Amino acid sequence: MLLGWWQECRCVLVTLDGDAAAREPEEQFAELRPLANELPPAEAGLLAYARALHLWHASHRFCGRCGAPTHSARAGHMRQCEACGQTGFPRLDPAIIVLVHDGDRALLGRQPGWQPNRYSTIAGFVEPGESLEDAVRREVAEETGITVNTVSYHSSQPWPFPASLMLGFVAQGTHATPQLRDGELEDARWLTREEVKAGVVQLPPRDAIARRLIEQWLGAS
Repeated sequence: MLLGWWQECRCVLVTLDGDAAAREPEEQFAELRPLANELPPAEAGLLAYARALHLWHASHRFCGRCGAPTHSARAGHMRQCEACGQTGFPRLDPAIIVLVHDGDRALLGRQPGWQPNRYSTIAGFVEPGESLEDAVRREVAEETGITVNTVSYHSSQPWPFPASLMLGFVAQGTHATPQLRDGELEDARWLTREEVKAGVVQLPPRDAIARRLIEQWLGAS
């Protein structure tokens, strides 16, 4: 699969079968997600691009219309059905991620299975026919029971795990006791800037958009 030009050379993605005998002695396979914050941003972006394409090809080997096999086309940026001719292109799953605050406190939550005491911002996928702002309000209400008023766009981050685009927002919410309604979070709480700075909870990694949202709020005092 052709990825384009990288440092004045053509860059391609080659899918390997994982056979250890095919590797050089000094090489090893590794998952991208834990390594992302150790790589320069440009290299991390290139690998995220390659990973997203690889996962898309792996999950679209058959036609969704007739079930026949598909083949790669246009240098790996399209798949076409061998029977009915249906074409498919890589798609992204938009997801919102939002720092909710009431001015002096930020609303942070944690999911089961995270590292002990790790807390982050609220996130969730956008549903069909839903605006991004409506998705922010719905996800916050579903996961924490908090009502959100103003919603402002902040920034975005590609998240190819497997094919998401994280759209970051900052929102002002009504200060009330969080209610865990849909079971996605095991805890949600309001934290002051002083508590966050003091390390009362463990924050997301520095490469995550959630960390950027939190740090911007911390600096707004």
